[in-house]
Amino acid sequence: MSDIKLYPERLTERIKPLHGVNNGPVTYGSLVDVSDYFKSAGIPLVRLHDPNWPHPREVDIHIIFPDFSKDPSDPASYNFSQSDEYLRTVKETGAQIVYRLGESIEHTKKKYFVHPPEDYSKWAEICIGIIRHYNEGWADGFHYGIEYWEIWNEPDYSVKMWSGTHEQYYALYETASTAIKAYNPSLKIGGPAVARPTADFVPEFLEYCRARKLPLDFFSWHTYTADPDKIARHAHHIRSLLNEYGYSETESHLNEWNYLTADFATIWDKGNEYLRKETFDRQKNAEGASFVAQVLISLQDLPVDQANYYDAQPTALFCGMFDYHGVPQKTYFVFQAYELLREFPHRMHCEVSGEMNGVAALAAGDREGNAAVLISNFHSEQRELELTLDGFLENTGSRTLQIYAIDEGHELSLVAEETPESLNRTLHLDPYSVLLLRLGS
Repeated sequence: MSDIKLYPERLTERIKPLHGVNNGPVTYGSLVDVSDYFKSAGIPLVRLHDPNWPHPREVDIHIIFPDFSKDPSDPASYNFSQSDEYLRTVKETGAQIVYRLGESIEHTKKKYFVHPPEDYSKWAEICIGIIRHYNEGWADGFHYGIEYWEIWNEPDYSVKMWSGTHEQYYALYETASTAIKAYNPSLKIGGPAVARPTADFVPEFLEYCRARKLPLDFFSWHTYTADPDKIARHAHHIRSLLNEYGYSETESHLNEWNYLTADFATIWDKGNEYLRKETFDRQKNAEGASFVAQVLISLQDLPVDQANYYDAQPTALFCGMFDYHGVPQKTYFVFQAYELLREFPHRMHCEVSGEMNGVAALAAGDREGNAAVLISNFHSEQRELELTLDGFLENTGSRTLQIYAIDEGHELSLVAEETPESLNRTLHLDPYSVLLLRLGS
């Protein structure tokens, strides 16, 4: 009995581009630049929230429009320069952008900018000015064609992100979403980037939108966890609620996710510095890489339309893809392997035995006998598994098989290459490891 079985005759649509990230490729005033790695991994979508180039406030409303008493119709009221440079670095990687309209998180005791705006209508006019600048060339701007515009981030979380009430956020969303849609109905407007997808905030927000017939082109939500199944549960929960409240056409965006093994509320406490280091190191090592592979594989069959890992700017903390020197970490190479799968025009049907707890696989191929499969072992035990691909080589002729590994000692390194007579074989997976098998002429 095989543990993983591939069906080369069952080819469907191309693998979905769900390996988006948060934030761009530069930090330290562009001194560290990982743009080439973004391009190599084919990062499709970059969400802008909490960027840190060179100050942790680019793209925020208060940076772009520093004096709220000014006239939003006057280009002189805006300060686009720093954000212009930051967005340029993102666009040059080839990625599209999700622009979060709002403010970055504030961990300081005193909160400066995460308050409800003094005038919601004026705030919406400022948002339209930003849209005009980046999409229509207004105020010496650009024609970036940014499609997704997100209204605020995590208003359900705490005063770190929104000092107002839930009802005040609902009213801000109503004012901004209707104003932006009236200005340009083709734009996709959404939010609220909830931190707690299963809390009461979500149905309350959806009921508010339904009662007032508000536009909601995408609903965004976040999950940090050490359990891949939790992401699956949240995905189904959000999709069910969207359908229930009449938003069956609304896209579901998991636009912050990462591997988190500690309690987020306590890792920042004094005395927990070693726990913090361990937590963020695990995001970058083979354990975090196997988790990321598990999630990217599972997302293919979940009701999720866009996804953005948090995050990819080369810094020491939440970035699981690079260190603060810009050195790619093991998790980065999962994104690169995923993009290699997407080079094939079709997804290939793949089945994993239910007895292989923690093992997931995703395959792709073409009709000329070329194929690849990504296999993750998100488990602390070594695994021996049987891979079956009956009759494939007999129908396609000689092929070279290459096996690449991401584990404690490898970073998408070639560990085997041969011209096999059969693809039915036993594979060895180290604890917390990822394999990429490529078959080609």
